Amino acid sequence: MTAQPTAAPGPVSRAEETRQRFVDAAVTLFKEHGYGATSMSQVAAAAGSSRANLYLYFHSKSEIVLEWMLELRPELDRIYSQLDHLPEYSVQSCRVWLAQVVAVWRAHPEELDAMEQAMAEDSDVHRARVELCRETASGLQALRCGSGNHQGGELPSRELAARQVHMVSLMLGTESCLSSMVLHEAILEEDLFLNALACQWSTLLNGLTHC
Repeated sequence: MTAQPTAAPGPVSRAEETRQRFVDAAVTLFKEHGYGATSMSQVAAAAGSSRANLYLYFHSKSEIVLEWMLELRPELDRIYSQLDHLPEYSVQSCRVWLAQVVAVWRAHPEELDAMEQAMAEDSDVHRARVELCRETASGLQALRCGSGNHQGGELPSRELAARQVHMVSLMLGTESCLSSMVLHEAILEEDLFLNALACQWSTLLNGLTHC
């Protein structure tokens, strides 16, 4: 069968370009000055537009951050897809995966710090971040298998929901530890903390998730 050529992506509309320009300007300001210290007027000015025009696209900084979070979603999915496809869920393999996650955090400290500020200051942003974790967790095969061999069958909905809660809580806990470790340098025993997280992920992913 002859492969069909892939269709080229359609042109980006002027409205989409303007919307993205506002997001990019806001993210730059968040990184430079912090979420709380950045105003909508500053975002409009940095994007080379007016505040009135900005409000046609976003009504608040939280809406801008929510848009930004959607842009970051593929990176979050990629990180946890790597975990989901480990050949085994041993402590050692989870530790290697965590080292890769730490590398991502160290490569983007300003962006992640700005996101953390937004979550701390805005409940809408915090709720949206938790929901993204829920969505990412729900797409993982390990959540349904509940064992390292990826051969488990369908789980009862109640057990699946319980495992999702465990997964999300560990996602959020891991992010909190990495924030303390990478962004705030508040954790000196890095290896010990990463080893502890690796043990928790290994236990969870091997199906020992019952309350």
